[in-house]
Amino acid sequence: MVSSSPLFRKGLGEASSFAPPLEGRGRLVEITYSGSTVRINLNRPERHNALVPELILELDQILDEISGRNELLFVVLSGNGRSFCAGADLNWFSGAEDRSPEQNAGQYQQLADVLLKLHQLPQVTIAAVRGNVFGGGIGLMAACDFVLADTSTRFMFSEVKLGLLPATILPFVAKRLSVQNLRKWILTGNLFDATEAHQAGLVDQLCEEDQMEANLSGFLALFDAASPSAIKKAKQLINQVVSGEIELSDTHITSTILAEALLSPDGQEGIRAFMEKRKKPL
Repeated sequence: MVSSSPLFRKGLGEASSFAPPLEGRGRLVEITYSGSTVRINLNRPERHNALVPELILELDQILDEISGRNELLFVVLSGNGRSFCAGADLNWFSGAEDRSPEQNAGQYQQLADVLLKLHQLPQVTIAAVRGNVFGGGIGLMAACDFVLADTSTRFMFSEVKLGLLPATILPFVAKRLSVQNLRKWILTGNLFDATEAHQAGLVDQLCEEDQMEANLSGFLALFDAASPSAIKKAKQLINQVVSGEIELSDTHITSTILAEALLSPDGQEGIRAFMEKRKKPL
Protein backbone atom coordinates (compact mmCIF):
# COMPACT_ATOMS: atom_id res chain seq x y z
CA MET A 1 0.00 0.00 0.00
CA VAL A 2 1.20 3.52 -0.77
CA SER A 3 -0.14 6.95 -0.02
CA SER A 4 -2.20 8.88 -2.55
CA SER A 5 -0.23 12.00 -1.65
CA PRO A 6 2.61 12.74 -4.14
CA LEU A 7 4.69 14.11 -1.28
CA PHE A 8 5.20 10.61 0.03
CA ARG A 9 6.52 9.36 -3.30
CA LYS A 10 9.33 11.87 -3.72
CA GLY A 11 12.84 10.49 -3.47
CA LEU A 12 15.47 11.52 -0.98
CA GLY A 13 17.09 13.94 -3.38
CA GLU A 14 14.00 15.50 -4.95
CA ALA A 15 12.92 19.00 -4.05
CA SER A 16 9.85 19.57 -1.97
CA SER A 17 6.95 21.63 -3.29
CA PHE A 18 6.51 23.58 -0.06
CA ALA A 19 8.73 25.98 1.87
CA PRO A 20 8.68 25.19 5.58
CA PRO A 21 9.46 28.14 7.84
CA LEU A 22 12.45 26.49 9.49
CA GLU A 23 14.15 25.36 6.28
CA GLY A 24 17.73 26.53 5.91
CA ARG A 25 20.78 26.87 8.08
CA GLY A 26 20.51 27.83 11.69
CA ARG A 27 23.51 28.90 13.66
CA LEU A 28 24.05 25.47 15.16
CA VAL A 29 21.56 23.23 13.36
CA GLU A 30 20.95 22.84 9.62
CA ILE A 31 17.59 21.64 8.33
CA THR A 32 16.47 20.80 4.78
CA TYR A 33 13.23 19.32 3.44
CA SER A 34 12.90 16.96 0.47
CA GLY A 35 9.52 15.42 -0.25
CA SER A 36 8.43 13.44 2.78
CA THR A 37 11.91 13.56 4.34
CA VAL A 38 13.48 16.20 6.55
CA ARG A 39 17.24 16.22 7.15
CA ILE A 40 18.61 17.64 10.40
CA ASN A 41 22.37 18.21 10.59
CA LEU A 42 24.10 19.25 13.78
CA ASN A 43 26.28 22.16 12.71
CA ARG A 44 29.29 22.59 14.99
CA PRO A 45 31.79 20.71 12.82
CA GLU A 46 34.81 22.48 14.32
CA ARG A 47 33.83 20.99 17.71
CA HIS A 48 32.69 17.58 16.41
CA ASN A 49 29.10 18.81 16.97
CA ALA A 50 29.54 18.76 20.75
CA LEU A 51 26.34 19.68 22.56
CA VAL A 52 25.78 23.11 24.08
CA PRO A 53 22.53 24.67 25.37
CA GLU A 54 22.12 26.83 22.26
CA LEU A 55 22.30 23.82 19.94
CA ILE A 56 19.88 21.86 22.10
CA LEU A 57 17.43 24.79 22.07
CA GLU A 58 17.55 25.00 18.26
CA LEU A 59 17.03 21.25 17.99
CA ASP A 60 14.12 21.42 20.42
CA GLN A 61 12.40 24.11 18.33
CA ILE A 62 12.96 22.14 15.13
CA LEU A 63 11.48 18.97 16.62
CA ASP A 64 8.39 20.95 17.69
CA GLU A 65 7.99 22.17 14.12
CA ILE A 66 8.48 18.74 12.59
CA SER A 67 6.12 16.91 14.95
CA GLY A 68 3.13 18.83 13.60
CA ARG A 69 3.87 18.31 9.90
CA ASN A 70 1.68 15.42 8.79
CA GLU A 71 3.17 15.41 5.30
CA LEU A 72 6.54 14.32 6.67
CA LEU A 73 7.28 10.61 7.12
CA PHE A 74 11.05 10.46 7.69
CA VAL A 75 13.46 12.42 9.89
CA VAL A 76 17.18 11.84 9.22
CA LEU A 77 19.53 13.10 11.93
CA SER A 78 23.23 13.50 11.14
CA GLY A 79 26.12 15.87 11.72
CA ASN A 80 28.24 18.14 9.54
CA GLY A 81 31.98 17.58 9.47
CA ARG A 82 33.93 14.52 10.56
CA SER A 83 31.73 13.40 13.46
CA PHE A 84 28.07 12.94 14.29
CA CYS A 85 28.35 14.18 17.87
CA ALA A 86 31.18 13.94 20.40
CA GLY A 87 28.86 14.39 23.40
CA ALA A 88 28.48 17.43 25.62
CA ASP A 89 30.87 20.33 25.27
CA LEU A 90 32.68 20.37 28.61
CA ASN A 91 32.52 24.18 28.64
CA TRP A 92 28.80 23.68 29.26
CA PHE A 93 29.61 22.21 32.67
CA SER A 94 31.92 25.01 33.78
CA GLY A 95 30.52 27.19 36.52
CA ALA A 96 28.28 24.43 37.84
CA GLU A 97 29.61 25.03 41.34
CA ASP A 98 28.24 28.59 41.21
CA ARG A 99 24.71 27.44 40.45
CA SER A 100 22.16 25.79 42.70
CA PRO A 101 21.43 22.08 42.27
CA GLU A 102 18.03 23.04 40.86
CA GLN A 103 19.59 25.37 38.29
CA ASN A 104 22.05 22.71 37.19
CA ALA A 105 19.32 20.08 36.93
CA GLY A 106 17.19 22.48 34.88
CA GLN A 107 20.00 23.01 32.38
CA TYR A 108 20.66 19.34 31.87
CA GLN A 109 16.98 18.49 31.68
CA GLN A 110 16.98 20.38 28.37
CA LEU A 111 18.90 17.51 26.81
CA ALA A 112 16.75 14.85 28.48
CA ASP A 113 13.60 16.57 27.19
CA VAL A 114 14.97 16.79 23.64
CA LEU A 115 15.83 13.08 23.68
CA LEU A 116 12.28 12.29 24.78
CA LYS A 117 10.83 14.58 22.11
CA LEU A 118 12.97 12.90 19.45
CA HIS A 119 11.91 9.46 20.67
CA GLN A 120 8.22 10.45 20.55
CA LEU A 121 8.19 12.04 17.08
CA PRO A 122 5.40 10.53 14.97
CA GLN A 123 7.73 10.22 11.98
CA VAL A 124 10.25 7.43 11.39
CA THR A 125 13.56 8.71 12.77
CA ILE A 126 16.92 7.57 11.43
CA ALA A 127 20.33 8.55 12.78
CA ALA A 128 23.10 8.48 10.17
CA VAL A 129 26.36 8.59 12.13
CA ARG A 130 30.08 8.61 11.54
CA GLY A 131 33.31 9.68 13.20
CA ASN A 132 33.19 10.11 16.96
CA VAL A 133 29.91 9.34 18.70
CA PHE A 134 30.41 9.85 22.42
CA GLY A 135 28.17 10.34 25.46
CA GLY A 136 25.20 12.51 24.53
CA GLY A 137 25.77 11.68 20.86
CA ILE A 138 24.98 8.04 21.63
CA GLY A 139 21.86 9.27 23.42
CA LEU A 140 20.69 11.19 20.36
CA MET A 141 21.09 8.23 18.04
CA ALA A 142 19.58 5.77 20.55
CA ALA A 143 16.48 7.96 20.77
CA CYS A 144 15.93 7.38 17.04
CA ASP A 145 14.03 4.42 15.58
CA PHE A 146 16.96 3.28 13.45
CA VAL A 147 20.72 3.86 13.32
CA LEU A 148 22.96 3.64 10.26
CA ALA A 149 26.66 3.91 11.00
CA ASP A 150 29.80 4.28 8.91
CA THR A 151 32.11 1.32 9.51
CA SER A 152 34.81 3.67 10.81
CA THR A 153 32.58 5.14 13.54
CA ARG A 154 33.91 5.04 17.11
CA PHE A 155 31.68 4.99 20.18
CA MET A 156 32.36 5.75 23.83
CA PHE A 157 30.43 6.39 27.02
CA SER A 158 33.05 8.80 28.28
CA GLU A 159 31.21 10.06 31.35
CA VAL A 160 32.86 7.88 34.02
CA LYS A 161 36.31 9.00 32.89
CA LEU A 162 35.25 12.53 33.81
CA GLY A 163 33.63 11.57 37.09
CA LEU A 164 30.17 11.98 35.54
CA LEU A 165 27.21 9.69 34.81
CA PRO A 166 25.27 9.09 31.56
CA ALA A 167 22.02 9.71 33.42
CA THR A 168 20.00 11.61 30.80
CA ILE A 169 20.84 9.21 27.95
CA LEU A 170 20.67 5.89 29.80
CA PRO A 171 16.88 5.30 29.51
CA PHE A 172 17.16 5.51 25.71
CA VAL A 173 20.38 3.53 25.38
CA ALA A 174 19.01 0.80 27.66
CA LYS A 175 16.25 0.12 25.12
CA ARG A 176 18.94 -1.02 22.67
CA LEU A 177 21.65 -2.67 24.75
CA SER A 178 21.69 -5.64 27.10
CA VAL A 179 22.49 -5.04 30.75
CA GLN A 180 25.87 -6.70 30.31
CA ASN A 181 26.83 -4.45 27.40
CA LEU A 182 25.72 -1.44 29.42
CA ARG A 183 28.01 -2.56 32.22
CA LYS A 184 30.92 -3.27 29.88
CA TRP A 185 30.87 0.05 28.06
CA ILE A 186 29.46 2.48 30.63
CA LEU A 187 31.46 1.30 33.64
CA THR A 188 34.78 1.17 31.75
CA GLY A 189 34.29 4.16 29.45
CA ASN A 190 36.28 2.27 26.80
CA LEU A 191 36.08 2.91 23.06
CA PHE A 192 34.26 0.37 20.89
CA ASP A 193 33.89 0.20 17.13
CA ALA A 194 30.98 0.09 14.72
CA THR A 195 31.12 -3.68 14.29
CA GLU A 196 30.80 -4.21 18.05
CA ALA A 197 27.97 -1.65 18.20
CA HIS A 198 26.17 -3.44 15.37
CA GLN A 199 26.53 -6.85 16.97
CA ALA A 200 25.20 -5.49 20.27
CA GLY A 201 22.13 -3.86 18.66
CA LEU A 202 23.17 -0.25 19.13
CA VAL A 203 23.48 0.11 15.33
CA ASP A 204 20.98 -1.36 12.86
CA GLN A 205 22.98 -1.17 9.63
CA LEU A 206 26.66 -0.70 8.81
CA CYS A 207 27.68 1.37 5.79
CA GLU A 208 30.99 1.31 3.99
CA GLU A 209 32.86 4.61 3.96
CA ASP A 210 31.40 7.14 1.47
CA GLN A 211 28.33 4.91 0.96
CA MET A 212 26.06 6.42 3.60
CA GLU A 213 23.77 8.26 1.18
CA ALA A 214 23.30 5.21 -1.02
CA ASN A 215 22.59 3.04 2.00
CA LEU A 216 20.19 5.63 3.39
CA SER A 217 18.25 5.79 0.12
CA GLY A 218 18.01 2.01 0.06
CA PHE A 219 16.87 1.93 3.67
CA LEU A 220 14.10 4.47 3.05
CA ALA A 221 12.95 2.43 0.05
CA LEU A 222 12.11 -0.43 2.43
CA PHE A 223 9.03 1.56 3.48
CA ASP A 224 7.71 2.15 -0.03
CA ALA A 225 4.98 -0.51 0.08
CA ALA A 226 3.53 0.64 3.40
CA SER A 227 0.83 3.17 4.20
CA PRO A 228 2.43 6.30 5.76
CA SER A 229 -0.45 6.76 8.18
CA ALA A 230 -0.23 3.11 9.25
CA ILE A 231 3.52 3.43 9.78
CA LYS A 232 3.02 6.37 12.14
CA LYS A 233 0.24 4.64 14.05
CA ALA A 234 2.28 1.44 14.28
CA LYS A 235 5.25 3.38 15.68
CA GLN A 236 3.00 4.94 18.32
CA LEU A 237 1.58 1.53 19.20
CA ILE A 238 5.06 0.02 19.55
CA ASN A 239 6.10 2.83 21.91
CA GLN A 240 2.94 2.39 23.99
CA VAL A 241 3.49 -1.36 24.36
CA VAL A 242 7.23 -1.11 25.08
CA SER A 243 6.68 1.62 27.69
CA GLY A 244 3.99 -0.41 29.43
CA GLU A 245 1.24 2.07 28.62
CA ILE A 246 -0.56 -0.80 26.87
CA GLU A 247 -0.28 -4.15 28.65
CA LEU A 248 -1.22 -7.75 27.87
CA SER A 249 -4.51 -7.37 29.72
CA ASP A 250 -5.57 -4.34 27.67
CA THR A 251 -7.43 -6.43 25.11
CA HIS A 252 -10.21 -3.88 24.67
CA ILE A 253 -7.67 -1.17 23.81
CA THR A 254 -5.77 -3.26 21.25
CA SER A 255 -8.92 -4.57 19.56
CA THR A 256 -10.31 -1.02 19.35
CA ILE A 257 -7.07 0.22 17.76
CA LEU A 258 -7.27 -2.53 15.15
CA ALA A 259 -10.94 -1.81 14.44
CA GLU A 260 -10.22 1.88 13.95
CA ALA A 261 -7.35 1.09 11.56
CA LEU A 262 -9.56 -1.25 9.56
CA LEU A 263 -12.22 1.46 9.09
CA SER A 264 -9.71 4.17 8.18
CA PRO A 265 -9.46 5.25 4.50
CA ASP A 266 -6.04 3.61 4.14
CA GLY A 267 -7.25 0.43 5.81
CA GLN A 268 -10.33 0.18 3.60
CA GLU A 269 -8.38 0.84 0.42
CA GLY A 270 -5.62 -1.57 1.44
CA ILE A 271 -8.07 -4.42 2.03
CA ARG A 272 -9.87 -3.73 -1.25
CA ALA A 273 -6.59 -3.66 -3.15
CA PHE A 274 -5.55 -6.96 -1.61
CA MET A 275 -8.87 -8.65 -2.36
CA GLU A 276 -8.81 -7.35 -5.93
CA LYS A 277 -5.16 -8.40 -6.33
CA ARG A 278 -4.02 -4.95 -7.34
CA LYS A 279 -1.66 -2.36 -5.99
CA LYS A 280 -2.98 0.64 -4.13
CA PRO A 281 -2.79 3.63 -6.52
CA LEU A 282 -0.03 6.21 -6.11
